[in-house]
Amino acid sequence: MNITKLLFRIKENLSGSRITNNYIEIKEHFQTKNSNSSKDLYNLLSHASKNVPYYNKFEYKSLKEYPIVNKTIIKSNKDEFRASNFIDKGLIKMTTSGSTGTPFTIYQDKNKKARNHADTLYFGELGGYNLGNKLIYLKIWVKKNMQASWRFRLQNILPIDVINLNDKNIESLLIDFKKKSTKIHTVLGYVSALEQVAKYCAKNNILDLSCKFSGVITMSESLSPETRYKLQNLFKCQVVSRYSNIENGIIAQQESNSDNFLVNTASFFIEIFHLEKDEVIEDGLLGRIVITDLFNYAMPLIRYDTGDLGAKISIDGRTFLKTVEGRKLDLLFNTSGEIVSSYIMYKNMWQYSEIDQYQLIQLGEKSYQFNINCPNGFKREKQLVNEFKSYLGSDADFKIKYVEGIPLLSSGKFRKTVNLYRNI
Repeated sequence: MNITKLLFRIKENLSGSRITNNYIEIKEHFQTKNSNSSKDLYNLLSHASKNVPYYNKFEYKSLKEYPIVNKTIIKSNKDEFRASNFIDKGLIKMTTSGSTGTPFTIYQDKNKKARNHADTLYFGELGGYNLGNKLIYLKIWVKKNMQASWRFRLQNILPIDVINLNDKNIESLLIDFKKKSTKIHTVLGYVSALEQVAKYCAKNNILDLSCKFSGVITMSESLSPETRYKLQNLFKCQVVSRYSNIENGIIAQQESNSDNFLVNTASFFIEIFHLEKDEVIEDGLLGRIVITDLFNYAMPLIRYDTGDLGAKISIDGRTFLKTVEGRKLDLLFNTSGEIVSSYIMYKNMWQYSEIDQYQLIQLGEKSYQFNINCPNGFKREKQLVNEFKSYLGSDADFKIKYVEGIPLLSSGKFRKTVNLYRNI
Protein backbone atom coordinates (compact mmCIF):
# COMPACT_ATOMS: atom_id res chain seq x y z
CA MET A 1 0.00 0.00 0.00
CA ASN A 2 1.34 3.47 -0.90
CA ILE A 3 1.73 6.17 1.75
CA THR A 4 -1.11 8.32 0.34
CA LYS A 5 -3.62 5.47 0.62
CA LEU A 6 -2.38 4.52 4.07
CA LEU A 7 -2.74 8.08 5.42
CA PHE A 8 -6.20 8.38 3.85
CA ARG A 9 -7.39 5.20 5.57
CA ILE A 10 -5.98 6.27 8.93
CA LYS A 11 -7.70 9.66 8.63
CA GLU A 12 -10.96 7.98 7.61
CA ASN A 13 -10.88 5.60 10.55
CA LEU A 14 -10.39 8.51 12.92
CA SER A 15 -13.22 10.56 11.37
CA GLY A 16 -15.85 7.82 11.12
CA SER A 17 -15.28 6.91 7.43
CA ARG A 18 -17.39 9.86 6.28
CA ILE A 19 -15.73 10.10 2.84
CA THR A 20 -15.71 6.33 2.33
CA ASN A 21 -19.41 6.01 3.16
CA ASN A 22 -20.26 8.78 0.70
CA TYR A 23 -18.05 7.15 -1.95
CA ILE A 24 -19.85 3.80 -1.53
CA GLU A 25 -23.21 5.56 -1.87
CA ILE A 26 -22.09 7.36 -5.07
CA LYS A 27 -20.72 4.17 -6.59
CA GLU A 28 -23.92 2.22 -5.86
CA HIS A 29 -25.97 5.08 -7.33
CA PHE A 30 -24.24 4.77 -10.70
CA GLN A 31 -23.90 0.99 -10.69
CA THR A 32 -27.68 0.69 -10.40
CA LYS A 33 -28.08 3.50 -12.96
CA ASN A 34 -30.31 5.24 -10.47
CA SER A 35 -30.81 8.83 -11.58
CA ASN A 36 -33.58 9.29 -9.02
CA SER A 37 -32.42 11.21 -5.94
CA SER A 38 -35.92 12.06 -4.75
CA LYS A 39 -35.20 11.12 -1.12
CA ASP A 40 -32.13 13.37 -0.96
CA LEU A 41 -34.08 16.16 -2.66
CA TYR A 42 -37.01 15.81 -0.27
CA ASN A 43 -34.69 15.91 2.77
CA LEU A 44 -32.91 19.01 1.47
CA LEU A 45 -36.13 20.91 0.71
CA SER A 46 -37.59 19.99 4.11
CA HIS A 47 -34.43 21.25 5.81
CA ALA A 48 -34.44 24.50 3.80
CA SER A 49 -38.09 25.24 4.51
CA LYS A 50 -37.49 24.92 8.26
CA ASN A 51 -34.04 26.42 8.74
CA VAL A 52 -33.14 28.76 5.85
CA PRO A 53 -34.68 32.28 6.12
CA TYR A 54 -34.78 32.82 2.35
CA TYR A 55 -37.00 29.75 1.93
CA ASN A 56 -38.93 29.34 5.18
CA LYS A 57 -41.12 32.38 4.53
CA PHE A 58 -42.76 30.54 1.63
CA GLU A 59 -44.74 27.33 1.48
CA TYR A 60 -43.11 25.43 -1.36
CA LYS A 61 -44.58 21.99 -2.00
CA SER A 62 -42.23 20.82 -4.76
CA LEU A 63 -38.99 21.85 -6.45
CA LYS A 64 -40.96 23.30 -9.37
CA GLU A 65 -42.30 26.02 -7.07
CA TYR A 66 -38.86 27.19 -5.92
CA PRO A 67 -37.46 30.35 -7.54
CA ILE A 68 -34.31 30.43 -9.67
CA VAL A 69 -31.40 32.02 -7.82
CA ASN A 70 -28.00 33.20 -9.01
CA LYS A 71 -24.82 34.74 -7.64
CA THR A 72 -26.31 38.25 -7.58
CA ILE A 73 -29.40 37.20 -5.62
CA ILE A 74 -27.37 35.16 -3.14
CA LYS A 75 -24.79 37.92 -2.60
CA SER A 76 -27.56 40.45 -1.99
CA ASN A 77 -29.22 38.17 0.59
CA LYS A 78 -26.23 36.19 1.83
CA ASP A 79 -27.35 35.90 5.47
CA GLU A 80 -30.81 34.70 4.45
CA PHE A 81 -29.32 31.75 2.56
CA ARG A 82 -27.44 30.42 5.60
CA ALA A 83 -29.15 27.70 7.63
CA SER A 84 -29.81 28.84 11.21
CA ASN A 85 -28.93 25.42 12.64
CA PHE A 86 -25.48 25.40 10.96
CA ILE A 87 -24.18 28.89 11.80
CA ASP A 88 -21.55 27.83 14.38
CA LYS A 89 -20.65 24.34 13.21
CA GLY A 90 -17.12 24.58 11.80
CA LEU A 91 -18.15 25.55 8.27
CA ILE A 92 -15.81 25.66 5.30
CA LYS A 93 -15.67 28.94 3.39
CA MET A 94 -15.52 28.57 -0.39
CA THR A 95 -14.76 31.61 -2.53
CA THR A 96 -14.67 31.77 -6.32
CA SER A 97 -12.02 33.86 -8.02
CA GLY A 98 -14.46 36.36 -9.49
CA SER A 99 -12.58 36.21 -12.78
CA THR A 100 -15.58 37.63 -14.68
CA GLY A 101 -16.94 39.71 -11.81
CA THR A 102 -16.57 40.12 -8.06
CA PRO A 103 -15.67 37.10 -5.89
CA PHE A 104 -18.52 34.92 -4.66
CA THR A 105 -18.49 33.20 -1.24
CA ILE A 106 -20.57 30.34 0.10
CA TYR A 107 -20.28 28.09 3.16
CA GLN A 108 -20.24 24.31 3.19
CA ASP A 109 -20.81 21.97 6.11
CA LYS A 110 -18.47 19.06 6.87
CA ASN A 111 -20.65 16.44 5.24
CA LYS A 112 -20.83 18.47 2.03
CA LYS A 113 -17.03 18.71 2.05
CA ALA A 114 -16.82 14.94 2.54
CA ARG A 115 -19.30 14.47 -0.30
CA ASN A 116 -17.14 16.60 -2.60
CA HIS A 117 -14.09 14.54 -1.65
CA ALA A 118 -15.98 11.33 -2.40
CA ASP A 119 -17.18 12.76 -5.75
CA THR A 120 -13.56 13.60 -6.57
CA LEU A 121 -12.43 10.04 -5.81
CA TYR A 122 -15.22 8.46 -7.85
CA PHE A 123 -14.95 10.71 -10.92
CA GLY A 124 -11.17 10.67 -10.59
CA GLU A 125 -11.25 6.90 -11.01
CA LEU A 126 -13.46 7.27 -14.09
CA GLY A 127 -10.81 9.63 -15.49
CA GLY A 128 -7.90 7.30 -14.72
CA TYR A 129 -6.82 8.58 -11.30
CA ASN A 130 -6.38 6.24 -8.35
CA LEU A 131 -5.47 7.41 -4.88
CA GLY A 132 -1.68 7.41 -4.67
CA ASN A 133 -1.00 8.17 -8.34
CA LYS A 134 1.38 11.06 -8.92
CA LEU A 135 -1.04 13.92 -9.68
CA ILE A 136 0.28 16.69 -11.93
CA TYR A 137 -2.05 19.56 -11.07
CA LEU A 138 -1.93 22.56 -13.46
CA LYS A 139 -3.95 25.58 -12.35
CA ILE A 140 -3.39 28.97 -10.75
CA TRP A 141 -1.81 28.56 -7.32
CA VAL A 142 -2.01 31.44 -4.84
CA LYS A 143 0.76 31.02 -2.27
CA LYS A 144 -1.21 32.36 0.70
CA ASN A 145 -3.99 29.82 0.01
CA MET A 146 -1.73 26.84 -0.65
CA GLN A 147 -1.22 24.06 1.85
CA ALA A 148 2.27 23.30 3.17
CA SER A 149 4.66 21.63 0.70
CA TRP A 150 4.94 18.53 2.89
CA ARG A 151 1.20 17.97 2.50
CA PHE A 152 1.58 17.98 -1.29
CA ARG A 153 4.36 15.40 -0.98
CA LEU A 154 2.26 13.14 1.26
CA GLN A 155 -0.67 13.43 -1.16
CA ASN A 156 1.72 12.81 -4.09
CA ILE A 157 0.65 16.03 -5.83
CA LEU A 158 2.90 18.21 -7.99
CA PRO A 159 1.34 21.71 -8.23
CA ILE A 160 2.15 23.60 -11.45
CA ASP A 161 1.24 27.30 -11.55
CA VAL A 162 -0.17 28.12 -15.01
CA ILE A 163 0.66 31.81 -14.56
CA ASN A 164 4.36 30.95 -14.71
CA LEU A 165 4.09 28.21 -17.31
CA ASN A 166 6.72 28.93 -19.96
CA ASP A 167 9.05 26.86 -22.14
CA LYS A 168 11.65 26.59 -19.38
CA ASN A 169 9.12 25.30 -16.85
CA ILE A 170 7.63 22.87 -19.36
CA GLU A 171 11.10 21.54 -20.11
CA SER A 172 11.71 21.00 -16.39
CA LEU A 173 8.38 19.19 -16.09
CA LEU A 174 9.25 16.83 -18.94
CA ILE A 175 12.62 16.10 -17.36
CA ASP A 176 10.84 15.26 -14.11
CA PHE A 177 8.61 12.83 -16.03
CA LYS A 178 11.67 10.98 -17.32
CA LYS A 179 13.24 10.79 -13.86
CA LYS A 180 10.09 9.16 -12.50
CA SER A 181 9.19 7.12 -15.58
CA THR A 182 8.25 4.01 -13.59
CA LYS A 183 5.60 5.81 -11.54
CA ILE A 184 2.02 6.16 -12.73
CA HIS A 185 1.04 9.78 -13.35
CA THR A 186 -2.38 11.41 -13.75
CA VAL A 187 -2.76 14.95 -15.10
CA LEU A 188 -5.44 17.42 -13.95
CA GLY A 189 -5.40 20.93 -15.36
CA TYR A 190 -6.67 23.81 -17.45
CA VAL A 191 -7.07 23.10 -21.17
CA SER A 192 -5.03 26.18 -22.16
CA ALA A 193 -2.08 25.01 -20.02
CA LEU A 194 -2.16 21.52 -21.53
CA GLU A 195 -2.40 23.04 -25.02
CA GLN A 196 0.75 24.98 -24.15
CA VAL A 197 2.53 21.74 -23.19
CA ALA A 198 1.35 20.07 -26.40
CA LYS A 199 2.57 23.00 -28.53
CA TYR A 200 5.97 22.92 -26.82
CA CYS A 201 6.29 19.19 -27.57
CA ALA A 202 5.23 19.67 -31.21
CA LYS A 203 7.68 22.54 -31.63
CA ASN A 204 10.52 20.44 -30.23
CA ASN A 205 9.48 17.23 -32.00
CA ILE A 206 8.83 15.41 -28.70
CA LEU A 207 6.60 12.43 -29.45
CA ASP A 208 7.18 10.34 -26.34
CA LEU A 209 7.12 11.70 -22.77
CA SER A 210 8.91 8.57 -21.46
CA CYS A 211 6.44 8.18 -18.62
CA LYS A 212 3.33 6.18 -17.70
CA PHE A 213 0.07 8.14 -17.66
CA SER A 214 -3.24 6.69 -16.48
CA GLY A 215 -5.38 9.63 -17.55
CA VAL A 216 -5.67 13.33 -18.31
CA ILE A 217 -8.59 15.27 -16.83
CA THR A 218 -9.12 18.80 -18.13
CA MET A 219 -11.17 21.43 -16.32
CA SER A 220 -12.44 25.02 -16.32
CA GLU A 221 -12.21 25.53 -20.08
CA SER A 222 -13.79 23.84 -23.12
CA LEU A 223 -11.93 20.85 -24.51
CA SER A 224 -12.20 20.67 -28.30
CA PRO A 225 -12.18 17.28 -30.08
CA GLU A 226 -8.93 18.29 -31.81
CA THR A 227 -7.16 19.15 -28.55
CA ARG A 228 -8.48 15.98 -26.94
CA TYR A 229 -7.04 13.92 -29.81
CA LYS A 230 -3.67 15.68 -29.57
CA LEU A 231 -3.45 15.12 -25.82
CA GLN A 232 -4.41 11.45 -26.21
CA ASN A 233 -1.55 11.00 -28.68
CA LEU A 234 0.94 12.87 -26.52
CA PHE A 235 0.12 11.31 -23.13
CA LYS A 236 -0.96 7.97 -24.64
CA CYS A 237 -3.94 7.58 -22.31
CA GLN A 238 -7.57 8.55 -21.98
CA VAL A 239 -8.43 12.27 -21.91
CA VAL A 240 -11.70 13.57 -20.47
CA SER A 241 -13.17 16.98 -19.69
CA ARG A 242 -14.61 17.78 -16.25
CA TYR A 243 -17.38 20.29 -15.61
CA SER A 244 -17.17 21.64 -12.06
CA ASN A 245 -17.19 24.82 -10.02
CA ILE A 246 -15.91 26.01 -6.65
CA GLU A 247 -19.30 26.55 -5.02
CA ASN A 248 -20.75 23.12 -5.84
CA GLY A 249 -18.11 20.61 -6.90
CA ILE A 250 -18.03 18.08 -9.76
CA ILE A 251 -21.24 18.47 -11.77
CA ALA A 252 -20.41 16.28 -14.78
CA GLN A 253 -17.49 14.60 -16.55
CA GLN A 254 -16.95 13.13 -19.99
CA GLU A 255 -16.75 9.38 -20.33
CA SER A 256 -13.56 8.06 -21.89
CA ASN A 257 -15.29 6.71 -25.00
CA SER A 258 -17.76 9.54 -25.54
CA ASP A 259 -18.12 13.29 -25.95
CA ASN A 260 -21.10 13.29 -23.56
CA PHE A 261 -20.71 14.41 -19.94
CA LEU A 262 -22.06 12.01 -17.31
CA VAL A 263 -24.04 14.16 -14.86
CA ASN A 264 -23.31 13.65 -11.17
CA THR A 265 -26.92 12.79 -10.33
CA ALA A 266 -25.72 11.19 -7.08
CA SER A 267 -25.02 14.66 -5.66
CA PHE A 268 -26.99 17.12 -7.80
CA PHE A 269 -30.37 17.57 -9.44
CA ILE A 270 -29.94 19.26 -12.80
CA GLU A 271 -32.40 21.23 -14.93
CA ILE A 272 -31.99 23.10 -18.21
CA PHE A 273 -33.84 26.41 -18.50
CA HIS A 274 -34.72 28.67 -21.40
CA LEU A 275 -32.05 31.26 -22.17
CA GLU A 276 -34.33 34.22 -21.52
CA LYS A 277 -37.26 32.86 -19.49
CA ASP A 278 -37.47 30.85 -16.26
CA GLU A 279 -38.97 27.87 -18.02
CA VAL A 280 -37.60 24.32 -18.16
CA ILE A 281 -36.98 23.28 -21.76
CA GLU A 282 -37.07 19.86 -23.36
CA ASP A 283 -34.07 17.56 -23.50
CA GLY A 284 -31.55 18.18 -26.26
CA LEU A 285 -32.03 21.96 -26.41
CA LEU A 286 -29.34 24.43 -25.36
CA GLY A 287 -30.19 26.37 -22.23
CA ARG A 288 -29.06 27.57 -18.81
CA ILE A 289 -27.66 24.93 -16.49
CA VAL A 290 -29.54 25.15 -13.19
CA ILE A 291 -28.60 22.79 -10.36
CA THR A 292 -29.81 21.90 -6.90
CA ASP A 293 -26.97 20.85 -4.61
CA LEU A 294 -28.38 17.93 -2.62
CA PHE A 295 -25.77 17.91 0.14
CA ASN A 296 -24.92 21.45 1.23
CA TYR A 297 -27.15 21.96 4.25
CA ALA A 298 -25.17 24.91 5.64
CA MET A 299 -26.07 27.13 2.69
CA PRO A 300 -28.47 25.31 0.36
CA LEU A 301 -28.20 26.23 -3.32
CA ILE A 302 -31.62 25.30 -4.70
CA ARG A 303 -32.25 25.87 -8.40
CA TYR A 304 -28.97 27.73 -8.70
CA ASP A 305 -28.23 29.23 -12.11
CA THR A 306 -24.57 28.38 -12.69
CA GLY A 307 -24.19 30.94 -15.47
CA ASP A 308 -23.20 28.14 -17.85
CA LEU A 309 -25.00 26.69 -20.86
CA GLY A 310 -25.62 23.11 -21.84
CA ALA A 311 -28.03 20.57 -23.33
CA LYS A 312 -29.28 17.59 -21.33
CA ILE A 313 -30.10 14.11 -22.65
CA SER A 314 -30.92 10.71 -21.12
CA ILE A 315 -29.29 7.47 -22.27
CA ASP A 316 -30.05 4.07 -20.80
CA GLY A 317 -31.38 5.51 -17.55
CA ARG A 318 -28.51 7.92 -17.00
CA THR A 319 -28.39 11.70 -17.42
CA PHE A 320 -25.81 13.38 -19.64
CA LEU A 321 -24.91 16.84 -20.88
CA LYS A 322 -24.30 16.44 -24.58
CA THR A 323 -22.64 19.83 -24.59
CA VAL A 324 -21.30 22.33 -22.07
CA GLU A 325 -20.91 25.68 -23.76
CA GLY A 326 -19.36 27.59 -20.89
CA ARG A 327 -20.29 31.00 -19.53
CA LYS A 328 -23.40 32.75 -20.75
CA LEU A 329 -21.27 35.91 -20.88
CA ASP A 330 -19.11 34.29 -23.58
CA LEU A 331 -21.94 33.64 -26.03
CA LEU A 332 -21.50 35.02 -29.53
CA PHE A 333 -24.20 35.93 -32.05
CA ASN A 334 -24.03 35.88 -35.83
CA THR A 335 -25.06 38.87 -37.92
CA SER A 336 -28.67 37.63 -37.92
CA GLY A 337 -28.79 37.69 -34.12
CA GLU A 338 -28.67 33.89 -33.72
CA ILE A 339 -26.50 32.21 -31.09
CA VAL A 340 -23.33 30.70 -32.50
CA SER A 341 -21.77 27.72 -30.75
CA SER A 342 -18.44 28.46 -29.09
CA TYR A 343 -17.11 25.36 -30.84
CA ILE A 344 -16.63 27.36 -34.04
CA MET A 345 -13.46 28.48 -32.28
CA TYR A 346 -12.11 24.95 -32.35
CA LYS A 347 -13.48 23.59 -35.59
CA ASN A 348 -10.67 24.89 -37.77
CA MET A 349 -8.14 26.56 -35.46
CA TRP A 350 -6.13 23.33 -35.09
CA GLN A 351 -4.75 23.89 -38.61
CA TYR A 352 -3.22 27.27 -37.67
CA SER A 353 -0.29 25.91 -35.70
CA GLU A 354 1.66 29.14 -36.19
CA ILE A 355 -0.78 30.99 -33.89
CA ASP A 356 0.22 30.80 -30.22
CA GLN A 357 -2.93 32.41 -28.75
CA TYR A 358 -6.24 33.65 -30.12
CA GLN A 359 -9.41 35.30 -28.86
CA LEU A 360 -12.61 36.28 -30.67
CA ILE A 361 -14.42 39.39 -29.40
CA GLN A 362 -17.87 40.53 -30.53
CA LEU A 363 -17.87 44.33 -30.49
CA GLY A 364 -21.23 45.06 -32.09
CA GLU A 365 -24.20 43.52 -33.88
CA LYS A 366 -22.03 42.68 -36.90
CA SER A 367 -18.61 43.71 -35.66
CA TYR A 368 -15.94 41.21 -34.53
CA GLN A 369 -12.28 41.44 -33.61
CA PHE A 370 -10.00 38.43 -33.70
CA ASN A 371 -6.89 38.88 -31.55
CA ILE A 372 -3.98 36.65 -32.42
CA ASN A 373 -0.53 36.24 -30.95
CA CYS A 374 1.68 34.97 -33.76
CA PRO A 375 5.38 35.77 -33.08
CA ASN A 376 6.66 34.45 -36.40
CA GLY A 377 4.10 36.18 -38.60
CA PHE A 378 0.80 35.07 -40.11
CA LYS A 379 0.25 34.70 -43.85
CA ARG A 380 -3.24 33.20 -43.97
CA GLU A 381 -5.40 36.16 -42.97
CA LYS A 382 -7.78 35.87 -45.92
CA GLN A 383 -8.39 32.16 -45.32
CA LEU A 384 -9.13 32.70 -41.62
CA VAL A 385 -11.44 35.69 -42.26
CA ASN A 386 -13.44 33.75 -44.88
CA GLU A 387 -13.82 30.76 -42.56
CA PHE A 388 -15.23 32.84 -39.71
CA LYS A 389 -17.49 34.83 -42.03
CA SER A 390 -19.01 31.51 -43.12
CA TYR A 391 -20.09 30.97 -39.48
CA LEU A 392 -20.90 34.55 -38.50
CA GLY A 393 -22.36 35.91 -41.75
CA SER A 394 -20.99 37.17 -45.03
CA ASP A 395 -21.82 40.74 -43.94
CA ALA A 396 -19.72 40.46 -40.77
CA ASP A 397 -17.18 43.20 -40.13
CA PHE A 398 -14.39 40.81 -39.15
CA LYS A 399 -10.98 42.27 -38.35
CA ILE A 400 -7.75 40.70 -37.18
CA LYS A 401 -5.62 42.42 -34.56
CA TYR A 402 -2.07 41.30 -33.80
CA VAL A 403 -1.17 41.31 -30.13
CA GLU A 404 1.93 40.34 -28.16
CA GLY A 405 -0.06 38.23 -25.73
CA ILE A 406 -3.55 37.59 -24.39
CA PRO A 407 -3.69 37.82 -20.60
CA LEU A 408 -5.22 35.13 -18.44
CA LEU A 409 -8.11 35.93 -16.14
CA SER A 410 -7.36 36.31 -12.43
CA SER A 411 -8.44 32.68 -12.05
CA GLY A 412 -5.71 31.56 -14.43
CA LYS A 413 -8.31 30.60 -17.03
CA PHE A 414 -8.33 31.75 -20.63
CA ARG A 415 -11.37 33.16 -22.44
CA LYS A 416 -11.36 32.34 -26.14
CA THR A 417 -14.62 34.20 -26.76
CA VAL A 418 -15.75 37.53 -25.31
CA ASN A 419 -19.02 39.37 -25.96
CA LEU A 420 -18.79 43.13 -25.41
CA TYR A 421 -21.95 43.78 -27.39
CA ARG A 422 -24.86 41.88 -25.91
CA ASN A 423 -25.68 39.89 -22.79
CA ILE A 424 -28.76 37.69 -22.45
